[in-house]
Amino acid sequence: MIPRILKVGRAAGSTTDAARQVMPAPSEQDLATAYELIYVTAAGKDYRAEAHEVAALIRRRNPTADSLLDVACGTGLHLSHLRKVFAHVEGLEVSDAMRQAAVQRLTGVAVHAGDMRDFQLGRTFSAVTCLFSAIGYAQSVDELHQTLERLAAHLEPGGVVLLEPWYTPDQWTPGTVHPGVAGDGHRHVTRMCYSHQSGTTSTMTMHYMLGEPGVGIRHWTEEHVMTLFTNRQYRRAISRAGFRDVEWLPGWRDQRPRIVAVKP
Repeated sequence: MIPRILKVGRAAGSTTDAARQVMPAPSEQDLATAYELIYVTAAGKDYRAEAHEVAALIRRRNPTADSLLDVACGTGLHLSHLRKVFAHVEGLEVSDAMRQAAVQRLTGVAVHAGDMRDFQLGRTFSAVTCLFSAIGYAQSVDELHQTLERLAAHLEPGGVVLLEPWYTPDQWTPGTVHPGVAGDGHRHVTRMCYSHQSGTTSTMTMHYMLGEPGVGIRHWTEEHVMTLFTNRQYRRAISRAGFRDVEWLPGWRDQRPRIVAVKP
């Protein structure tokens, strides 16, 4: 569930012997910087609009909802807007680099280190979200069930879960390339992603280049492995976790839908 670093490249922009050597694996700060720039600038998502729609969907089913947990919250971009709508919000993230970026962004908000398959925070919320298809990082049907059970366990009665599934096997198109470029006027990052498939497993190999004046250029390759669950498998997991009033809604940008359900 944490992206695996496959390869590290060389530094550029210096003539020293050290710069010609293969550099160590990217630091947590390197990763956080790259994720921040890519997800803010190049992901093509309107986090503010999505957050307000999330809040509306939740309040339509639970008008008094005042607390929210965002599971697999990434760099905290949805939470940065949801915190303005709900009295209390928290996040959960397994990637240290993404959690570090979320903590920096969300002053005063608890962002827990934890795995969506087995986390236990000791409290419940009015709503629990799992967005941007993070549920696809579950590596088996059993892990999908475990995750849905954990989401349900952290909801109060009448609480709402909002889930954004990953692609199904029929929706996935292997062999595609997706580029992304972002920057903040000082640092610059380029990401090139190649997608392939083996059975019900989708793998995205992502090549990052992070450039910073006075530092040079860092290059590394990540591998993201996500499961192509069927709609039937999602339905079974949601039902087994005890949810009711399940609705399948259109997605924000592509074929991926959103699922909203209520805990009795």
